[in-house]
Amino acid sequence: MRYTTYSHCAGAERVPPRLQAELGEIIATVPAKYERGAVKQIRDPLLIKLKECGWSGKVDVARGSDMTITSIQDRVGLCLQTGNMARVYADLIKLQTLYLDNAISAAVLIVPSQPLALALGSNIAQAPRLERELEIFRKAYHVPTLLYALE
Repeated sequence: MRYTTYSHCAGAERVPPRLQAELGEIIATVPAKYERGAVKQIRDPLLIKLKECGWSGKVDVARGSDMTITSIQDRVGLCLQTGNMARVYADLIKLQTLYLDNAISAAVLIVPSQPLALALGSNIAQAPRLERELEIFRKAYHVPTLLYALE
């Protein structure tokens, strides 16, 4: 699978180059599935490869809560969002909380590109919308973030 990136609040400078390269390699191993309902065929291989490369499993945002993010490695929080666009806002709040709590120093968001999101289903999280909204919420969400758009 191919991807593009977008840097928010110097995310490209704060996510270590080694992790950026690793994420690019992980994404490249996943076959593109441009069809309705193929989310699991994209998401599951990504999660498996992330673990193989040393990324953690789910990480609690707060002790005793049911709120989690997908993974953390080297103080970089990662959220893989292939579901409804509304879930992205929860991910942003969770990442901002971890950042303010000094649990992470940067973040990575992985979401479908617009064409992929439209092929997968309705109201699926998509990169162009998230990019626009990150700019709007810049004062509220100021975590250095690198966005990967799956193509």
